[in-house]
Amino acid sequence: MPIFDSLTYKNLPKPLVFRRNVMALLCLGSLILVSCDSYSRLLKSTDIPLKLSKAREYYHRGDYYRAQPLLEELNTLFRGSEVAGELQFMSAYTSYHERGYELASFQFQQLAASYTGSSRGEEAAFMHTYCLFLNSPDYALDQKNTESALESLQLYINKYPKSTHLADCHRFMDMLRGKLEKKALDRAMLFYKMEDHRAATALLKRTLADFPDIAQREYLLFLLTDSYHKLSVNSVPSKQAERCVATLQAADQLKDEFPESKYLISVEKMTREISDLQSQLNPIASNQ
Repeated sequence: MPIFDSLTYKNLPKPLVFRRNVMALLCLGSLILVSCDSYSRLLKSTDIPLKLSKAREYYHRGDYYRAQPLLEELNTLFRGSEVAGELQFMSAYTSYHERGYELASFQFQQLAASYTGSSRGEEAAFMHTYCLFLNSPDYALDQKNTESALESLQLYINKYPKSTHLADCHRFMDMLRGKLEKKALDRAMLFYKMEDHRAATALLKRTLADFPDIAQREYLLFLLTDSYHKLSVNSVPSKQAERCVATLQAADQLKDEFPESKYLISVEKMTREISDLQSQLNPIASNQ
């Protein structure tokens, strides 16, 4: 019996294990080099049927990285042919799978326009909106792409009211609105904490108007009342009367919408102070 027949690979002497590992790595490296060299030759090849065959092969096995350069060339060569549509869809989905969402959304938009009125057109239209959704950035960044995605989703819903993707579209819209809502809330809170109450009142009012169902609505109405109150107290006399009225209106809105609000005691104290301030302002107004 050979000396190593009863030994497992794990129990081999260390020099033999090392040599086997080195040989395995060398073999793997050789395969990678051969593969890369073969792919490089394919890209430089003038054999168009071969490129078409390999592009399909790479695409269908999920090797989008290798499929993409081939599809870019083939789309130009086969424009207007019978396989043009197939290649265009493959190219768009390749961009999508490679997370090039901006390019993919553009490609699917063009396909939707080319295949309007068909199931492929609806498919492309949905993928266009979905890629815009995926390209929406974190809420702290500029939200232009988020607004574009919301607009596109609404257009898709209006155009395809019986689509099987409607539930997904509404879910995507809720998620995108959540980003806009959080950004608006953070901006308003930032100016409130900075005690820039003039900017805070404007942003709080806009947030409440744009997002009427916001979870923090009660708190925002309290902050709006408090900001107007502080503006009124610290304003020049010529602007105090108007801001006192705004304070009382914000307080009334809070009490109407949330009659059992935990902020009512604080709000009542503010309204008393504003009423006292208005009493002091009346003689000034009457003497002018």
